[in-house]
Parts: sequence; C-alpha cells; structure tokens
Amino acid sequence: MLTMEKNVLIRNALIANYNNYAQGIDTKDWSMVRDCFADDVFIDYGALSASTGDATVPRQADDWVKHLQSVINGFSITRHAITNHRFCISSAEVSCRAYLCADHVIFSNPEIPIVEDQDVVTVVGEYNNHYIEIDGDLKICRSELAVHWSHGNAELFVTATHNAREQLRSNANVNL
Repeated sequence: MLTMEKNVLIRNALIANYNNYAQGIDTKDWSMVRDCFADDVFIDYGALSASTGDATVPRQADDWVKHLQSVINGFSITRHAITNHRFCISSAEVSCRAYLCADHVIFSNPEIPIVEDQDVVTVVGEYNNHYIEIDGDLKICRSELAVHWSHGNAELFVTATHNAREQLRSNANVNL
C-alpha cells in the first residue's frame, strides 16, 4: 500500500508530465515533449495516430515525437489545456485520465494575430496515459486519446503538415 505522501508525489509528477507535454508542444520544445515518454510507447489516438502504426505495437518515442513535429510545426500557434486529472495509483499501475481542449491556429496574416473562423481548429477529448518509472521519473509508456469532438477548420491539419514539410525543406536548403 502506498503512503499518502507517496501518492501525492506521484499525482504531482503526473500533472507535471501532462503540463510539460502541453508546454513542449505549444512552444515546439521537442526535447521537453520527448522527455515525457519512455523509449518504447504504445500510442492510440484513434484516427489521428492510425497512419503512424498499429496501436497494439510499441513504437519508438523518438519516431512519435517526429510525427508530432511533422504536424505541429506547421501551425502558427497551438494552445493545449489539459485538465481534470483523475488518477489510478496502485502497486500494479500508475495511470491518469485528463480532459484536453487544444486550439490549433494558422494565422491568415502572421503580422496580425487575429483569429478568424477559418484560421483555427479546436480538438476536445480525453487522454488516458499509463506510466512506468525510469530512473526515478514517471514516463508515459501508453498514451490514448479519445477525441470527443472538434470544431473549426479541420483542413488546417493538412495545411499544417504541408507547412511543416516545407519548413524542413527550407531548413535543409539553408544548411547546404
């Protein structure tokens, strides 16, 4: 049986993990995002992750972060709010469910940060992350996202992927 103090420390660590994940994505700090995961991770984000591999087969966290970059880097800005954390903490399992509300924006005019309806898509859902302890830190070993609904211009994901690909090409040409 876990002590109350250990239980509180674990809860705080899980919330910090979610916060680091959201902050890392929103600031495009990919090492911060990567640090949230174990080396091998199961990812099941439904249709959002289906093209990246079978949810029942672990993947390399580095590959998953590269996939996230291939979309998120193409947005002007994102804002992920992860709230209402519900914990399952026992000697056999550490997991946490939390709500997600994430805005993804491509500004029509990057000089003027005003969002029109066509510039934003919001995704609302629920994460269910499972954790393992690695070197004293809790890392995500299984991450599930159930999208409950989205609102706005869903085509922005296609545009963002294209933008991110173009940024990679442009950076590769600059580094030649």
